[in-house]
Amino acid sequence: MRKKNKQKGHIPLPALARLCKIYNLLEEMHDKGETSISSHDIGKRLGVGSHNIRKDIGYLDEAGTSGAGYDIAKLKSSIEFTLGFETERNACIVGLGSLGSVIINYQMKQFPCFTIVAGFDSNINKLEIMKTSIPVYPTYEIPSVIKSKRIELAVVTEPDRNIDKITERLIEGGIKGIINFSPVMLSSPSESVYIRNIDIITEFRYVSALFTLHDR
Repeated sequence: MRKKNKQKGHIPLPALARLCKIYNLLEEMHDKGETSISSHDIGKRLGVGSHNIRKDIGYLDEAGTSGAGYDIAKLKSSIEFTLGFETERNACIVGLGSLGSVIINYQMKQFPCFTIVAGFDSNINKLEIMKTSIPVYPTYEIPSVIKSKRIELAVVTEPDRNIDKITERLIEGGIKGIINFSPVMLSSPSESVYIRNIDIITEFRYVSALFTLHDR
C-alpha cells in the first residue's frame, strides 16, 4: 500500500484544477490505448505552459517519467491516489426543475467520485409525481437526510428565492461542499464548506467576448 508524502499535502488551488484536467486527458488517452505523453503535449492540449505541468505533477506521489515522457497509466494512478479519486462519497441534488431532473436521472455514466443518493425540492406536489429511482424529499428535510445518508456534496439548482434558506439547511446538516448552479453567487460561511459557483451566464459572455476580440 502506498503512503502519501506528507510534504506534498498542500496543493495550490490553481494546480489542483489543472491536475483534474490532466486526469481527464489521461483517462481519455488511456481508453484509446495510448501509453505515454510529455509535459509539452499535456500543456499544448490544455493551453498551459509545460513548466506549469511539470510543477503540478511534482505535487504527486510516484508520478515517474520515462524517456518518451510520462507513463499514462502510472501518472493517472498517481493522481487518483494523491487526490483521493478512489474514494466514493454521497451527493444530493437540491432543486428538481429542468436541470436538477436531468442530473438526478443521469444514467449514462456515474458521476466521478460521487453517488447521488437523494434529491430535494420545495414543491411537494412535484415530488409526488416524479419518476426516479433515487429517493426525493421536501427541502425542509435537508438537515436530517444529509446526516442520515452521510451526504458530503450538494448540487444546488434551486431558484434564487430559496437559496439562503437552502444553504442554511445544508450547513445545518453538515455538508462539506456545494456546487451552485443557482443565479446567486454563494460565499462559504466557513473554511470547512467548499463552494463552487457555476455561472453559466458569465460563460456565455466570456465566449462572446472571445469571438468579438478575435474578429477585431
